[in-house]
Amino acid sequence: MKKRVISCLVTGCLALSMMATSVWAGDAETADTKEAKEFDMTNVPEGGYTVALCNFSLGNTWRVQMEKTFEQQAEMYKEMGLIKEYYTTNSDGDTSQQVSDMQDLVTKGVDIICLTAASPTALIPAVDDAMDAGVTVISFDAGVDTDNVTASLTVDNYDFGAKDAEWLLEGGDVLASGIKNFVAKKYIIVGGAGHTTDTLRQVVHLEYPDIETISLNYCDYDYATAKTAIESLLSAHDDIDGILSLGGAMSRACIDALEAADRELVPITGEANNGFLKMWKERQADGFTSCCPISPSTSGADALDLGLTAITGGDFEKVNVYDIAPVTDETLDDFVRVDLDDNYWAPTILNEDTLQEMYGSGAAE
Repeated sequence: MKKRVISCLVTGCLALSMMATSVWAGDAETADTKEAKEFDMTNVPEGGYTVALCNFSLGNTWRVQMEKTFEQQAEMYKEMGLIKEYYTTNSDGDTSQQVSDMQDLVTKGVDIICLTAASPTALIPAVDDAMDAGVTVISFDAGVDTDNVTASLTVDNYDFGAKDAEWLLEGGDVLASGIKNFVAKKYIIVGGAGHTTDTLRQVVHLEYPDIETISLNYCDYDYATAKTAIESLLSAHDDIDGILSLGGAMSRACIDALEAADRELVPITGEANNGFLKMWKERQADGFTSCCPISPSTSGADALDLGLTAITGGDFEKVNVYDIAPVTDETLDDFVRVDLDDNYWAPTILNEDTLQEMYGSGAAE
């Protein structure tokens, strides 16, 4: 029998090079274990390199934390004499503005650009111009559909969605957690729209033949949008067995909507957003369970490391893919931070002072 799915899905596209791929290790580094990489300083110019993060948005807390990790890493390398100056740009989701940002950075004479692109295609000419100018270009997070970059670093977003789908469809940890008679009859899938990470995450509804999509909604990784959508869908369907959510804020909305409707919690997937992880932790003893793949907010810093490795002549692969095990019931305590607010994303390399400043009890004062 087919499983029915109520879907809040995604649009976009992401093409990955078929060249040799380096798998980035799944053991999450923390501020206590992160060490500066060693680079060949022989040919580093006097004063160091000029580097940049070309960001398309600070529109959610993940992107804010990602930029902060880039800045912390850049500051560390400034102290080492490896970096002379760094820039960060934000186009507020405006693709034309990000093209202009790329052009300005090339004009400034930057040596490395770490690019997370608003569009997988519209940024290609700007990337080509930067490469022609001799800039080391690292495409990360939201990639560009071209091989003409120095290197790329991404999450396997197909695997991200597939891990969620398999966990729900096959029972997996659900049965192990003591939820009896789990039969995957109906699902809600919630996702976002408009960026290159999204399409591969939502491909599960196309690739898994036992899933029948009965509703399509776009929740854009937004709490309020997802909560409204889920409330409407719950009123029309009274036998939901699981929720495949592709974003942390949406997963929080799913829990709140179910509890407000006085409905029993079902297994809900998510991301390693602290707000959702804390809700999971609070309900774990009552049998609530989840599976949260990780899209590392450390990717900005990792892209910078990759760029510096390339420009100093170190060994690197052109295509690099994170391989990080999802948060599960068994590993939840390693990632959740009950002392930090909902906006924090695990894992992190940010130092504790910065974490408390951004997410501690005094952060909102």
